[in-house]
Amino acid sequence: MNTRTNKLTLSMISVVLILVVLGCGGAGAECVGTVAYQGKTFEGKAKTANEAKGNACNNYCRDADPEYDAMYRIWLDSPKGKAAGSPSKQEAIFKDEALMKFVTETCSKRCVATMNPDAKCK
Repeated sequence: MNTRTNKLTLSMISVVLILVVLGCGGAGAECVGTVAYQGKTFEGKAKTANEAKGNACNNYCRDADPEYDAMYRIWLDSPKGKAAGSPSKQEAIFKDEALMKFVTETCSKRCVATMNPDAKCK
């Protein structure tokens, strides 16, 4: 191979590595929040510890909170839920404002206040 080909190959490898690092959240300070419920750990990432804890709680609320689960099942059987195509619990919050508000405000705030989420920052 000639020098020009080597430089081009090296440049392409460098670009790919940079994209991988940025895609995996390697840019800037990152915090990972965790909250445990019934032996399962839920994670959330953000730039600050408090946001990471909130995101971990959002994931708990969406995936495991019994009250959200009941609200989701009722909504799913409603005309709005059926019209939305019966989305998953995770997708439903983007289809219904009340479900989104419950997860991100009511449940998440209760989780942060009572479930002792933790956060570690790089």
